[in-house]
Amino acid sequence: MVERSDEYIIGRLIERSRLLIALSDEIPVETKLQTQPLLKQLEQALSVPPAEQDEERVRGTYAALYGELADYADLEALLSALKNFVPYL
Repeated sequence: MVERSDEYIIGRLIERSRLLIALSDEIPVETKLQTQPLLKQLEQALSVPPAEQDEERVRGTYAALYGELADYADLEALLSALKNFVPYL
C-alpha cells in the first residue's frame, strides 16, 4: 500500500469537496458560488509548508466553509476529515 503525505490527502479532500459541490443538486447555486472561492482560498492557504501557514486565516476560511456546508452530510464529513490532517483546526 502506498503511503500518502498529509498534504496529498488534504488536496484530495478539498478536490472531492469541490467536485461534490459542483455536482450536487441539493446545494443551491448561491451556496455553490459562495463556497467554491472559499475552497480555493483554503487550498492556497494550506499549500504552503505547515510552519508558514497563516493559522488564523485557515481557521477562518474553514469556519466559513463549514458554516455553509455542514447541512450536507457528505461535505460535512469531508470537511471534518480535514481536522485529522490540519491539527490547529
